[in-house]
Amino acid sequence: MAGREIYDFSGFRLDVSDRRLSRADQAIPLAPKAFDVLVALVRHAGRLVTKSDLLVQVWPKAFVEEGILAVHVSALRKALDRDGRRTIETVPRAGYRFVGELTRREVDPEAGDRRWSLAVLPARPLTAEILSGRDWPTGLTFADALIDRLGRLPQVVVRPTRAIQGRTSPAEGPASIGEALRVDAVLESSFARTGGRVQVTARLVRSRDGACLWRGELDEAEGDLLAAAGTVAEAVAAQLGLGPADTARSRRPHPPEAYELFGRGRSHLLSASMFEVPKAVETFRAASERAPTYAAAHAGLALAHCAEAEYRVRPWGEAFSDARAAALRALAMDDACADAQVALGAVLFRGDWNWTGAERSLERALRLNPNHTEAYLQYGSLLEALGRIAEGLEMKLRALERDPFSPLVHLQIAVSHYYQRRYDDAIEWARKTLDLDPRHPHAREHLAGAYLKKGDFDRYIEANLEHARVHGAPQELVEALKQAYSSGGPSGVVRFALDQAARSPQGFPDFQMALFQAEAGDLEAAFRHLDRAIESRDPALVHLAVGPQWDGLRSDPSRFALRLERMGLSAVAS
Repeated sequence: MAGREIYDFSGFRLDVSDRRLSRADQAIPLAPKAFDVLVALVRHAGRLVTKSDLLVQVWPKAFVEEGILAVHVSALRKALDRDGRRTIETVPRAGYRFVGELTRREVDPEAGDRRWSLAVLPARPLTAEILSGRDWPTGLTFADALIDRLGRLPQVVVRPTRAIQGRTSPAEGPASIGEALRVDAVLESSFARTGGRVQVTARLVRSRDGACLWRGELDEAEGDLLAAAGTVAEAVAAQLGLGPADTARSRRPHPPEAYELFGRGRSHLLSASMFEVPKAVETFRAASERAPTYAAAHAGLALAHCAEAEYRVRPWGEAFSDARAAALRALAMDDACADAQVALGAVLFRGDWNWTGAERSLERALRLNPNHTEAYLQYGSLLEALGRIAEGLEMKLRALERDPFSPLVHLQIAVSHYYQRRYDDAIEWARKTLDLDPRHPHAREHLAGAYLKKGDFDRYIEANLEHARVHGAPQELVEALKQAYSSGGPSGVVRFALDQAARSPQGFPDFQMALFQAEAGDLEAAFRHLDRAIESRDPALVHLAVGPQWDGLRSDPSRFALRLERMGLSAVAS
């Protein structure tokens, strides 16, 4: 069997097969495309690799500007250059050359020293209560705790809870699930409650052949479910040679009912539905009241409050205030709670417009858990708001590496391309989102926006009409929209929207009215609405500095710059 492709240079080890760069056994995080650039240069060490060759090798199916190479090479130099020694040389107007001393070696692919990818399935209940609906949320809680513990190890890629929710059918074996999720191994478990205790059986199954790599059994007090998860995580990490898992924070017992409530809250929140968010708030709040020292429940409540603001099911100022309070309670109990740091980062970013504080919180979350998909998405969105659009996309691509089948992640990548004004790429990724979820609530809106900026007005209205139909708009409204476009083109659609807003002003927030009025050419009205949105700190404005949809207001650069200054985004404009 062929060995893995590994290179050693200047104290670093580059494992191409496992996509890992390390120094002294410590993983060095690189954006996926930065890693690919490094591989391309290392494979041609000592030789010039032209910019055009790099673009073809790293982005074989996409048109990418040459400037992105400078961004990735700069990131590589920051990671690699030590003691004044340069490993990558720039050849002006031509390309780059790897100049470090290099050794290639072969390693048995079955040996240790590798980066594993894992999926953790919801634990299956084995009691008579399986049909009562009481135990399945507890099984999700157990899996969520394992994902959190194992996700803190930099040597492993762990699928997030969103990716494994619902994967509970025994008929679908763990190996086939692992193949479907594109992971090396699957951790499955089952549990039974008897006499105030919980018996857990867990096993680690290799995806490619179904071989059992590890099996263990535990018997714990029913309130010690998280301790059991910590013990399993420790054993799996040891079996895979990953080093010690972070289990100290899992030892405090909680009432069993709190675990059930937490699992229900997580399920409601992961549904990504505005109708489920209030249920998530209710159940997380009940879990935190039942177990006041359960930090994860308070963090879950904080994330649910953030979702209230995101889906606009509650005034965002109130929702963010409650999210902040819940996140700080969680951090007071457990300062290593990554979910709480993500929630706090979201509040600081979208609610306070405290760009520096938000970046600190999200960086802290990723230091705690380098597999936290939501942290990558939030951080990527923050970087884009600050004008660091290429860096933002790289963060989102790290989320994609961990959750490759997520409609949410795919749509966020579509948004990144939209901000870069790469509308064909935005359309491609929005369509990928719809392939994964044909009823996604926002994908067609983003698709329509990209078609509009591209000037493809027929497809723009087609995407809008399909969005209206899929989400149950009255047929007469759909027909009226179609007629407005037929008679007046995009301008007719804007007039139609303004007419609808005049009839139902409460259904059209100020940021949306600012966009409509700008498209209609009434900049005075547009800036009045924008000012109101800024005054209320509408979270929809965080990308004001970079969003192409705001081009209508950019036609008055001085007034637009004043609004960015009010938001603390002057540096982005300059």
